[in-house]
Amino acid sequence: MPSVEEISRVVTSVVAPAAGEADRLARFPRGAMAALSRKGVLALTASRRLGGGGHGLAEAARVVEVVARSCASTATVLRSHFAAVAVLEAHADPSVRAELASGRHLSTLALVDARPGSRLLAPDGVAGSHGGVVDLTGRKAGVVAAGEADSYVWSSRPASGRGAATVWFVPGHAPGLFVPAAGGGLGLRASATTTVCADPVQLPENTVLGRDGDGADVVLDLALPWFLGLGAAVALGLAEAAIERVSRDGSGPDLARLRLRASAVRVLAADAFATYSWDPAHALPKFFHLWLAAAETVTATTEAALRLCSGYPGDPVLERCFRDARAHCALEPTVDTVVDLAARASGDLVGREVSAAR
Repeated sequence: MPSVEEISRVVTSVVAPAAGEADRLARFPRGAMAALSRKGVLALTASRRLGGGGHGLAEAARVVEVVARSCASTATVLRSHFAAVAVLEAHADPSVRAELASGRHLSTLALVDARPGSRLLAPDGVAGSHGGVVDLTGRKAGVVAAGEADSYVWSSRPASGRGAATVWFVPGHAPGLFVPAAGGGLGLRASATTTVCADPVQLPENTVLGRDGDGADVVLDLALPWFLGLGAAVALGLAEAAIERVSRDGSGPDLARLRLRASAVRVLAADAFATYSWDPAHALPKFFHLWLAAAETVTATTEAALRLCSGYPGDPVLERCFRDARAHCALEPTVDTVVDLAARASGDLVGREVSAAR
C-alpha cells in the first residue's frame, strides 16, 4: 500500500494541477481518481487477506486530508468511498470485497432521502420483495460521485416491514437507476454530487447489507463514524490550505489563532479514531463532537483567511477553499442533523425511534 509520501507526490503531480479547472467546469476528477486508484488508494481499507491494504479509519483520514489540501472535491469522493467500504467490508458478498481489494471499484453512499424533513435512520424509499427479487424505489439527495461510482450503499424501508431501515448494495449500472445532470453548485463542484433516483431498481434479495430491518444499526455502527471522521479530515485539509495561503503574508496572533483551532480539531480526531479502534460501540458520540468542531473550524478559518490574506481578491485557491468549506458543511449529515442525532443518542432516543418504526 502507498505511503503518505507517495500519495503526496500523486497529489502534487496530478490532483493539484487539475483542481482549478475541474472546479471551474464542474467536471468529475477522473484523472485524479485514476492516478490515486493506481497507487492503491481505493483499496486502502479493503481486506488485506483479499489483497487490499487492510488499514483503518485513522490511515484513511490522513490520506483524505492530504488530498483535501489540494482538491476538496476529490477528497469528498474518497470520503464517501471509504465510508461505503466500511459497510461493504462488513456485509458484502466476497466477490464485491475482492473488487474493492483490487482497487478498481469506486463506491459511495446513498442514505439521505430527497424529501425535506426525511430522517437518516428511517428512510422513505420502498423495497418490495417478490420471488427472491427486490424492487427498490426512491430518491437520494446529496449522493457524491453520482453516475461515476461503480456501486451505491443505499437505504430503504425494510422489504419485510419489520425495522426502520434496510441497506442494499446497488450496482452503478443497475437498470432503473437514474442520475440527472449535476449543476455544479456553490462548492465541491467537481464531486458529481446530485440526486439519484431508483424507479425502480430490481435487485436480488441477497444484495442486502446486514439483515433486513437492521439498516439503522448498519448506518450508526459503520457508515456514520467513517463519514463523520473523514468529514473532519476534509475540513482539516481545507483549513490547512487556507492557513497556508495566509502564512505567505507573514505571521501574527490571528494566524496563530487559526492554527490553534485546527490543532484542537486534530486532538478530537485522534481521540475519536483511537476510541473507534478499540471500542467502536461507544465511539459515536466522539464523532458527533468531532464533526461539529470541524465544521465550525473550517467555516471560521476560511472566512478569516479571506480577511487576512492581502492577495484576496484574486486568489482562486483561497476562494475555492471558502466555497468548498460551505458546501462541505451543507452535505448531509449537516450540523443540524448531527446535533439532532447527538441529542437523541444522549437521551437514548435513537433506539426508541427505531423501535417505534418497527
